Amino acid sequence: MKKRILLVEDEPTIHRLLHFILAKEFDVRSAANGYEAFLWLERQEIPDLIIMDWMMPQMDGKSFLKCLKVSGLYCDIPVIVLSASERIREELDSLPYPIRHCLKKPFDPRTLKATIGNIFNVSTYGFVN
Repeated sequence: MKKRILLVEDEPTIHRLLHFILAKEFDVRSAANGYEAFLWLERQEIPDLIIMDWMMPQMDGKSFLKCLKVSGLYCDIPVIVLSASERIREELDSLPYPIRHCLKKPFDPRTLKATIGNIFNVSTYGFVN
């Protein structure tokens, strides 16, 4: 069974790119912002991983992560943050909960896949060195 990834991205071009990169190996589900992601979480199975944009409308990445990490149901879901912000590492380091996985946009698809492979601790996908 494929691992399920919840993709939280409001930019259509980046969303399509991420879906194209990941859909062959993973069951990719989508939300356009943090609010939609929480609605999806309430209706669906818990994903194995969340890949999320930092700057989104309605509920931005910081607010979404806060709600995710303080919840009892979703706090253990691994998260990869994607951001074009120059200060994203500083912003993540200032949070009261650790976010280890962050990729700066534009990102290398191989780096994204390697990061996912490391999170899932597998080498069977053929992209983990």
